Amino acid sequence: LFLGSCTGLVAFGVFCGLIYSNWGYIRLFSLLLLGCETDKKNREILDGDGGQTARYLEQWETINMKDFIKQGFTLQWKDDLSINNRQRQLKIKKFRGTEEAAREYKVMLEEELKENIVIPIGKEQIKWYNPTFMIKKANGKWRKIPDTKTLNKQIADFHFKNHDSNEVKQTIRLGDWGTSLDLSSAFRHLIVQTESQPYLAFEFQNNYYTYRAMPFGIKHSPIYFATAMEPIMQLIRMKTENRITNYVDDIFFPHQSKEQLKTMTQKVIETLIYFGFIMITEKNEAEPNQTVIFLTQD
Repeated sequence: LFLGSCTGLVAFGVFCGLIYSNWGYIRLFSLLLLGCETDKKNREILDGDGGQTARYLEQWETINMKDFIKQGFTLQWKDDLSINNRQRQLKIKKFRGTEEAAREYKVMLEEELKENIVIPIGKEQIKWYNPTFMIKKANGKWRKIPDTKTLNKQIADFHFKNHDSNEVKQTIRLGDWGTSLDLSSAFRHLIVQTESQPYLAFEFQNNYYTYRAMPFGIKHSPIYFATAMEPIMQLIRMKTENRITNYVDDIFFPHQSKEQLKTMTQKVIETLIYFGFIMITEKNEAEPNQTVIFLTQD
Protein backbone atom coordinates (compact mmCIF):
# COMPACT_ATOMS: atom_id res chain seq x y z
CA LEU A 1 0.00 0.00 0.00
CA PHE A 2 1.07 3.58 -0.64
CA LEU A 3 0.78 4.48 3.02
CA GLY A 4 2.87 5.81 5.88
CA SER A 5 3.56 9.04 7.72
CA CYS A 6 2.92 12.11 5.62
CA THR A 7 3.42 14.89 8.14
CA GLY A 8 4.58 17.30 5.46
CA LEU A 9 1.04 17.50 4.08
CA VAL A 10 -0.35 20.29 6.24
CA ALA A 11 -3.84 21.72 5.82
CA PHE A 12 -2.59 24.49 3.53
CA GLY A 13 -1.00 21.98 1.21
CA VAL A 14 -4.32 20.27 0.70
CA PHE A 15 -5.70 23.35 -0.97
CA CYS A 16 -2.68 24.29 -3.09
CA GLY A 17 -3.93 24.47 -6.67
CA LEU A 18 -7.55 24.08 -5.55
CA ILE A 19 -8.61 27.23 -3.70
CA TYR A 20 -7.48 30.51 -5.24
CA SER A 21 -9.36 32.90 -3.00
CA ASN A 22 -7.78 33.59 0.40
CA TRP A 23 -11.17 34.53 1.78
CA GLY A 24 -12.71 31.30 0.52
CA TYR A 25 -9.82 29.34 2.00
CA ILE A 26 -10.23 31.00 5.39
CA ARG A 27 -14.01 30.56 5.44
CA LEU A 28 -13.93 26.88 4.49
CA PHE A 29 -11.18 25.85 6.88
CA SER A 30 -12.13 28.10 9.80
CA LEU A 31 -14.00 25.37 11.62
CA LEU A 32 -11.01 23.07 11.49
CA LEU A 33 -8.40 25.66 12.40
CA LEU A 34 -10.44 26.83 15.37
CA GLY A 35 -10.93 23.27 16.56
CA CYS A 36 -14.71 23.36 16.25
CA GLU A 37 -16.10 20.42 18.17
CA THR A 38 -17.77 17.74 16.09
CA ASP A 39 -21.24 16.75 17.18
CA LYS A 40 -21.47 13.50 19.12
CA LYS A 41 -23.73 11.92 16.52
CA ASN A 42 -21.05 12.39 13.87
CA ARG A 43 -18.58 10.50 16.05
CA GLU A 44 -20.80 7.45 16.20
CA ILE A 45 -19.79 4.61 13.93
CA LEU A 46 -22.86 3.44 12.02
CA ASP A 47 -23.32 0.59 9.59
CA GLY A 48 -23.81 1.29 5.90
CA ASP A 49 -21.96 3.13 3.17
CA GLY A 50 -23.12 6.64 4.10
CA GLY A 51 -20.21 8.62 5.52
CA GLN A 52 -18.04 5.54 5.13
CA THR A 53 -14.76 7.42 5.52
CA ALA A 54 -15.63 8.46 9.09
CA ARG A 55 -14.99 4.86 10.14
CA TYR A 56 -11.38 5.09 8.97
CA LEU A 57 -10.10 7.99 11.05
CA GLU A 58 -6.83 6.30 12.00
CA GLN A 59 -6.01 5.91 8.32
CA TRP A 60 -6.88 9.52 7.54
CA GLU A 61 -4.68 10.65 10.41
CA THR A 62 -1.64 9.35 8.46
CA ILE A 63 -2.20 12.14 5.92
CA ASN A 64 -3.25 14.80 8.45
CA MET A 65 -6.91 14.69 7.41
CA LYS A 66 -8.53 13.09 10.46
CA ASP A 67 -10.10 16.33 11.71
CA PHE A 68 -11.48 17.19 8.29
CA ILE A 69 -13.13 13.79 7.84
CA LYS A 70 -14.45 13.73 11.41
CA GLN A 71 -15.83 17.26 11.13
CA GLY A 72 -17.75 16.39 7.98
CA PHE A 73 -19.52 18.50 5.41
CA THR A 74 -20.69 21.83 6.83
CA LEU A 75 -22.90 24.40 5.14
CA GLN A 76 -21.24 27.83 5.01
CA TRP A 77 -23.73 30.70 4.70
CA LYS A 78 -23.22 33.88 2.67
CA ASP A 79 -24.15 36.56 5.18
CA ASP A 80 -26.72 37.70 7.74
CA LEU A 81 -29.34 38.10 5.03
CA SER A 82 -29.02 34.46 4.04
CA ILE A 83 -29.41 33.55 7.70
CA ASN A 84 -32.73 35.42 7.74
CA ASN A 85 -33.79 33.80 4.47
CA ARG A 86 -33.26 30.37 5.99
CA GLN A 87 -36.28 30.95 8.18
CA ARG A 88 -38.53 31.27 5.11
CA GLN A 89 -38.03 27.84 3.56
CA LEU A 90 -40.33 25.86 5.85
CA LYS A 91 -43.03 25.22 3.27
CA ILE A 92 -43.25 21.48 2.66
CA LYS A 93 -42.39 20.61 -0.93
CA LYS A 94 -43.89 17.21 -1.63
CA PHE A 95 -42.53 14.74 -4.12
CA ARG A 96 -44.28 14.85 -7.48
CA GLY A 97 -43.84 12.18 -10.10
CA THR A 98 -45.40 9.29 -11.97
CA GLU A 99 -46.41 6.04 -10.27
CA GLU A 100 -43.35 4.37 -11.76
CA ALA A 101 -41.09 7.13 -10.46
CA ALA A 102 -42.68 6.88 -7.00
CA ARG A 103 -42.10 3.11 -6.90
CA GLU A 104 -38.48 3.52 -7.89
CA TYR A 105 -38.11 6.36 -5.41
CA LYS A 106 -39.36 4.16 -2.58
CA VAL A 107 -36.92 1.37 -3.44
CA MET A 108 -34.04 3.82 -3.65
CA LEU A 109 -35.01 5.53 -0.41
CA GLU A 110 -35.17 2.22 1.46
CA GLU A 111 -31.65 1.43 0.26
CA GLU A 112 -30.40 4.87 1.31
CA LEU A 113 -31.94 4.40 4.75
CA LYS A 114 -30.33 0.98 5.06
CA GLU A 115 -26.94 2.45 4.17
CA ASN A 116 -27.37 5.48 6.48
CA ILE A 117 -27.05 7.82 3.53
CA VAL A 118 -30.32 9.40 4.64
CA ILE A 119 -31.99 9.23 8.05
CA PRO A 120 -35.48 10.07 9.36
CA ILE A 121 -35.90 13.51 10.89
CA GLY A 122 -38.67 14.96 13.02
CA LYS A 123 -40.78 17.60 11.30
CA GLU A 124 -40.11 20.00 14.17
CA GLN A 125 -36.33 19.72 13.55
CA ILE A 126 -36.49 20.74 9.90
CA LYS A 127 -35.13 24.17 8.98
CA TRP A 128 -35.23 23.89 5.18
CA TYR A 129 -37.13 21.73 2.69
CA ASN A 130 -35.53 20.67 -0.58
CA PRO A 131 -37.79 19.16 -3.25
CA THR A 132 -36.61 15.89 -4.76
CA PHE A 133 -37.38 14.40 -8.14
CA MET A 134 -36.52 11.32 -10.18
CA ILE A 135 -34.88 11.22 -13.59
CA LYS A 136 -34.56 8.21 -15.85
CA LYS A 137 -31.08 7.77 -17.27
CA ALA A 138 -30.24 6.55 -20.77
CA ASN A 139 -29.53 3.05 -19.44
CA GLY A 140 -33.06 2.80 -18.01
CA LYS A 141 -32.00 3.22 -14.40
CA TRP A 142 -33.39 5.94 -12.15
CA ARG A 143 -31.62 8.59 -10.12
CA LYS A 144 -33.01 10.55 -7.18
CA ILE A 145 -32.00 14.21 -7.35
CA PRO A 146 -32.35 16.80 -4.57
CA ASP A 147 -33.28 20.21 -5.98
CA THR A 148 -30.92 22.50 -4.06
CA LYS A 149 -30.99 25.56 -6.32
CA THR A 150 -32.72 27.73 -3.70
CA LEU A 151 -30.47 26.50 -0.90
CA ASN A 152 -27.36 27.14 -2.98
CA LYS A 153 -28.30 30.81 -3.30
CA GLN A 154 -27.87 31.19 0.47
CA ILE A 155 -24.47 29.44 0.54
CA ALA A 156 -21.17 31.32 0.39
CA ASP A 157 -19.28 31.45 -2.89
CA PHE A 158 -15.78 29.98 -2.98
CA HIS A 159 -13.43 30.40 -5.93
CA PHE A 160 -12.52 26.83 -6.65
CA LYS A 161 -10.78 25.05 -9.50
CA ASN A 162 -11.23 21.32 -9.80
CA HIS A 163 -9.32 19.08 -12.18
CA ASP A 164 -11.15 18.87 -15.50
CA SER A 165 -11.10 16.54 -18.50
CA ASN A 166 -8.59 18.77 -20.31
CA GLU A 167 -6.07 18.31 -17.49
CA VAL A 168 -6.62 14.56 -17.70
CA LYS A 169 -5.98 14.65 -21.45
CA GLN A 170 -2.76 16.61 -20.90
CA THR A 171 -1.34 13.80 -18.76
CA ILE A 172 -1.53 11.34 -21.67
CA ARG A 173 1.66 10.69 -23.63
CA LEU A 174 2.24 8.83 -26.86
CA GLY A 175 2.43 5.10 -26.17
CA ASP A 176 0.68 5.28 -22.79
CA TRP A 177 -1.47 2.52 -21.42
CA GLY A 178 -4.25 3.63 -19.11
CA THR A 179 -6.63 2.39 -16.44
CA SER A 180 -9.55 4.22 -14.85
CA LEU A 181 -11.27 3.73 -11.51
CA ASP A 182 -14.72 4.89 -10.41
CA LEU A 183 -15.70 5.53 -6.80
CA SER A 184 -19.21 4.39 -5.82
CA SER A 185 -21.55 7.33 -4.93
CA ALA A 186 -18.42 9.37 -4.34
CA PHE A 187 -19.79 12.34 -2.40
CA ARG A 188 -21.65 10.08 0.03
CA HIS A 189 -18.39 8.84 1.49
CA LEU A 190 -18.33 12.03 3.61
CA ILE A 191 -20.62 12.65 6.56
CA VAL A 192 -22.73 15.78 7.04
CA GLN A 193 -22.19 17.64 10.29
CA THR A 194 -25.32 17.31 12.43
CA GLU A 195 -25.88 21.08 12.60
CA SER A 196 -26.24 21.17 8.80
CA GLN A 197 -28.57 18.18 8.48
CA PRO A 198 -31.85 20.08 9.20
CA TYR A 199 -31.20 22.18 6.07
CA LEU A 200 -30.99 19.12 3.81
CA ALA A 201 -34.46 17.76 4.58
CA PHE A 202 -36.99 16.39 2.10
CA GLU A 203 -40.44 14.77 2.15
CA PHE A 204 -41.74 11.53 0.68
CA GLN A 205 -45.22 10.10 1.26
CA ASN A 206 -45.77 12.23 4.38
CA ASN A 207 -42.51 11.13 5.98
CA TYR A 208 -39.47 13.36 6.51
CA TYR A 209 -35.82 12.59 5.93
CA THR A 210 -32.48 14.33 5.71
CA TYR A 211 -29.02 13.52 4.42
CA ARG A 212 -26.50 12.09 6.83
CA ALA A 213 -23.98 11.67 4.00
CA MET A 214 -22.97 14.52 1.72
CA PRO A 215 -25.47 14.82 -1.14
CA PHE A 216 -24.94 15.63 -4.79
CA GLY A 217 -26.15 19.08 -5.83
CA ILE A 218 -24.83 21.30 -3.03
CA LYS A 219 -22.32 23.68 -4.60
CA HIS A 220 -19.76 23.05 -1.86
CA SER A 221 -19.90 19.25 -2.25
CA PRO A 222 -17.23 19.12 -5.00
CA ILE A 223 -14.93 21.29 -2.88
CA TYR A 224 -15.17 19.04 0.14
CA PHE A 225 -14.74 15.92 -1.96
CA ALA A 226 -11.70 17.33 -3.80
CA THR A 227 -10.20 18.36 -0.45
CA ALA A 228 -10.52 14.79 0.81
CA MET A 229 -9.11 13.27 -2.38
CA GLU A 230 -6.16 15.58 -3.05
CA PRO A 231 -3.80 14.38 -0.27
CA ILE A 232 -4.47 10.78 -1.30
CA MET A 233 -3.63 11.64 -4.90
CA GLN A 234 -0.47 13.45 -3.75
CA LEU A 235 0.53 10.46 -1.67
CA ILE A 236 0.07 8.07 -4.60
CA ARG A 237 1.99 10.38 -6.95
CA MET A 238 4.83 10.61 -4.45
CA LYS A 239 5.07 6.84 -4.02
CA THR A 240 4.65 5.91 -7.68
CA GLU A 241 6.26 8.94 -9.34
CA ASN A 242 3.45 8.68 -11.85
CA ARG A 243 0.84 10.93 -13.49
CA ILE A 244 -2.31 9.78 -11.72
CA THR A 245 -5.09 12.37 -11.80
CA ASN A 246 -8.75 12.52 -10.87
CA TYR A 247 -11.75 14.17 -12.47
CA VAL A 248 -14.43 14.37 -9.73
CA ASP A 249 -14.94 10.68 -8.81
CA ASP A 250 -13.09 9.20 -11.80
CA ILE A 251 -9.40 8.39 -11.39
CA PHE A 252 -7.17 8.02 -14.45
CA PHE A 253 -3.79 6.30 -14.24
CA PRO A 254 -1.48 6.35 -17.32
CA HIS A 255 1.82 4.51 -17.66
CA GLN A 256 4.19 3.51 -20.46
CA SER A 257 4.51 -0.06 -19.19
CA LYS A 258 1.39 -2.24 -19.39
CA GLU A 259 2.65 -4.74 -16.81
CA GLN A 260 3.77 -2.11 -14.30
CA LEU A 261 0.44 -0.36 -14.74
CA LYS A 262 -1.44 -3.52 -13.76
CA THR A 263 0.52 -3.78 -10.52
CA MET A 264 0.25 -0.08 -9.72
CA THR A 265 -3.49 0.00 -10.43
CA GLN A 266 -4.12 -2.77 -7.93
CA LYS A 267 -2.10 -0.91 -5.32
CA VAL A 268 -4.09 2.26 -6.00
CA ILE A 269 -7.33 0.31 -5.49
CA GLU A 270 -6.02 -1.09 -2.22
CA THR A 271 -5.00 2.39 -1.08
CA LEU A 272 -8.43 3.87 -1.80
CA ILE A 273 -10.14 1.00 0.01
CA TYR A 274 -7.76 1.53 2.93
CA PHE A 275 -9.14 5.05 3.34
CA GLY A 276 -12.73 3.80 3.21
CA PHE A 277 -13.68 4.35 -0.41
CA ILE A 278 -15.94 1.89 -2.20
CA MET A 279 -15.20 1.07 -5.83
CA ILE A 280 -17.73 0.52 -8.64
CA THR A 281 -16.39 -2.73 -10.07
CA GLU A 282 -18.49 -2.71 -13.24
CA LYS A 283 -17.35 0.83 -14.12
CA ASN A 284 -13.67 0.28 -13.45
CA GLU A 285 -11.29 -0.19 -16.37
CA ALA A 286 -8.62 -1.94 -14.32
CA GLU A 287 -7.24 -3.78 -17.35
CA PRO A 288 -4.78 -1.51 -19.19
CA ASN A 289 -5.86 -0.30 -22.61
CA GLN A 290 -4.91 2.42 -25.08
CA THR A 291 -8.37 3.82 -25.76
CA VAL A 292 -9.65 6.65 -23.59
CA ILE A 293 -13.32 7.65 -23.63
CA PHE A 294 -14.27 10.93 -21.96
CA LEU A 295 -17.84 11.12 -20.70
CA THR A 296 -19.74 14.01 -19.19
CA GLN A 297 -20.67 13.64 -15.54
CA ASP A 298 -23.83 11.51 -15.17
